[in-house]
Amino acid sequence: MANEKSSSQPIAESVLATLAAAADAARQAYMTALQANPGADLSQIYAKEMAAARAWSDAEVKALGNDSAVVAAQKDLASATQVIRNELSTIKNISSWLTLLDNLVKLATTVSSFFV
Repeated sequence: MANEKSSSQPIAESVLATLAAAADAARQAYMTALQANPGADLSQIYAKEMAAARAWSDAEVKALGNDSAVVAAQKDLASATQVIRNELSTIKNISSWLTLLDNLVKLATTVSSFFV
């Protein structure tokens, strides 16, 4: 049992790092949208940012089971995070940000659900 815990520990750390990166990308997206749309109602984007941060925070306080599905979900989340980072300088449209952030939050929620 101790060996199983130690082998899942690097996975947990990696998953937490992916969730942290997703939360950071969501924060950067919000800040970029804020600069590109002064005075606009960005409450939906802010809510997505907070949801991504919550998924990371919730996962930090839980233990991860050794589930092979975590790896696939983590890769999807890492990919969505990279898309947001790549688009930071190009997207100005609020609805585009909402679509990207909605996908990011869904994936972050999926990844965090592996924590029991």
